[in-house]
Amino acid sequence: MIVQARVLVVDDDAEIRTLLSRHLRRLGYTVEEAGDGEEALALVGKVVPDVVVTDMAMPRLDGLGLLKALRSTDPDLPVIVLTGQGSLDNAIHAMREGVLFDYLLKPLPDLALLEMAVRRALEVRQLRDRAREADQVVAMRELAVTASDRILNPLNVIDLSLATLAREGITSEARAKAVATIEQAIETITHVVRQMRAVARYVPREVTRGLREIDLENATTEQQESD
Repeated sequence: MIVQARVLVVDDDAEIRTLLSRHLRRLGYTVEEAGDGEEALALVGKVVPDVVVTDMAMPRLDGLGLLKALRSTDPDLPVIVLTGQGSLDNAIHAMREGVLFDYLLKPLPDLALLEMAVRRALEVRQLRDRAREADQVVAMRELAVTASDRILNPLNVIDLSLATLAREGITSEARAKAVATIEQAIETITHVVRQMRAVARYVPREVTRGLREIDLENATTEQQESD
């Protein structure tokens, strides 16, 4: 079990919610409670849990609505649904769509089933996090190579231009052209450095998820606005 893993229990039935929460706390989990989907989303907006255990039929925002909302904010967040026979088809459909990790039928005959489901969900969460970390390392290397190439190329141009300026008998036209080339190369290097500074401002979770999608051409926007 992950030490102090966070579990969010969502159920409009206070007795059931308390029963599940107490059992999970005895197992060592940090547990938060919500009475419906809207309350759950408010809690997730503050601190993202490691796994969510939710009822299906709830007021305001039901289990399906909560699943879809969580899917849009954190696709890898495992969700376990507690469902009655009447909502079983919805739960099975959600699993096929990939928005649900597991489901348990209510009433639970044994809380050990919940314990096993949560443990499996946390193990999957860990594996997904490790996979993202590995992808992040590869993407960081790719990003570093791209940035280094875009800096080394204009540096080579500067070196050649300086060699041109050092020649004896260089015409004023050739001198002006070499100076303009150097200025352009310096501008390019500065642009790339600003891009890298902008990329460095992303928080770890955003870098992990979207690093491969970062567009160096547009990465300067945030940096320029803050300068």
